Amino acid sequence: MLQGILNFVISTIYQNIFLGIFLGVLIETIFPPIPSEIILPLSGYLLSFYSFGFYGLASGIIIATFGATLGSLVYYYIALKLGRKFVEKYGKYFLIDRKKLRAAENWFKKYGKKAVFFGRMLPGIRELISLPAGFSKMNLKDYLLFTFLGSLIWNSFLISLGYFFGENWKNLQLDKFSNIIFTTILLTILTYFIFKKLVKKLQKV
Repeated sequence: MLQGILNFVISTIYQNIFLGIFLGVLIETIFPPIPSEIILPLSGYLLSFYSFGFYGLASGIIIATFGATLGSLVYYYIALKLGRKFVEKYGKYFLIDRKKLRAAENWFKKYGKKAVFFGRMLPGIRELISLPAGFSKMNLKDYLLFTFLGSLIWNSFLISLGYFFGENWKNLQLDKFSNIIFTTILLTILTYFIFKKLVKKLQKV
């Protein structure tokens, strides 16, 4: 089943790249085992191969981010409207791993709203962070904002890898190094904010 879904997504990306990106990320958000580490770099590579240029790259990233945000609403509303018992009983049909769900819940309890932002970039939690957000009745506007921004960073990173590495993206084995990818993104974000604070302090001197 999963291989069939993945083949459908890849086929769609080759036939209509922007539609394929949107559907691929949408489906990947609903069915966690579908790997964005394959879908997004492939999309980036094809954007480069067909010479879409910067605007094509930016469009692909934005489309992927809207797809991820829309797809994440499925779990958010299931958790919000139907509750934990429904998810525990029927989650297996959506291929939800209970251990990963508990990890996502612990992450959310510890970091609150910020967990949605960072969780969208964290392997094993990325696809399931919407559930604890729904369970806790997180404000929809806040949820959409943090989901969009977190997805934007993750999608930008993976699509850009495929775009700039070209055919070599296949050799990166991104599925095995997701934690390293997350750490790299996190350090980049922290460096940016630290640098921003330092600049403000220097301007006051």
